[in-house]
Amino acid sequence: YADDIRAGLAYLRGRPEIDGARLGLVGHSEGGMIAPMVAATDPRLKGIVLMAGPAYTGGRILAFQQRNAVDNARSLTPAQRKAALEESARATDSLARQSGWLRYFISYDPVPTARRVRAPVLILQGETDQQVTPEQADTLAAAFRAGGNRDVTMRKFPATDHLFVPDSVGDPARYGALVSRAVRPGVLGTIADWLVAHLR
Repeated sequence: YADDIRAGLAYLRGRPEIDGARLGLVGHSEGGMIAPMVAATDPRLKGIVLMAGPAYTGGRILAFQQRNAVDNARSLTPAQRKAALEESARATDSLARQSGWLRYFISYDPVPTARRVRAPVLILQGETDQQVTPEQADTLAAAFRAGGNRDVTMRKFPATDHLFVPDSVGDPARYGALVSRAVRPGVLGTIADWLVAHLR
């Protein structure tokens, strides 16, 4: 997937109507893992925006998501919870055997890559995100800064879920019941303002 983005950047840089010196990336969730991979190898990028980008291995994230989903299913008995977790783990293992991306995602640690990024970084996080938990934004910001990056901005949005929509709970099982699925205007405004400032 990172190579797909590199190919896209190469294509844009070859277009006469595009200023190849003014390109940045915006990545959400797994895209927030891929953008730093590209930035770590592309010094021409003017910046990256990470929306709910992970700071943990995919294995740790999936284990949390599975446990959280079971914990939120209040009607399950303790025995049913245990069985559901075991089945989720088996299903993940089975899928990983079939998917090269999932195998990679499970073991990939984003922190060492973040330490190699020199492009400016904007990290956005919803405070009720139950898919990529909010403290991961702090971990990412610390990793970018630990590598010597001096242009790292982080912003968290209260009552905002993984999709960056207003949501006081953030449970993925309840997304369908949300009153609105529109991204918060403040999120979009923050991205637009930051990109204008950094892509000039």
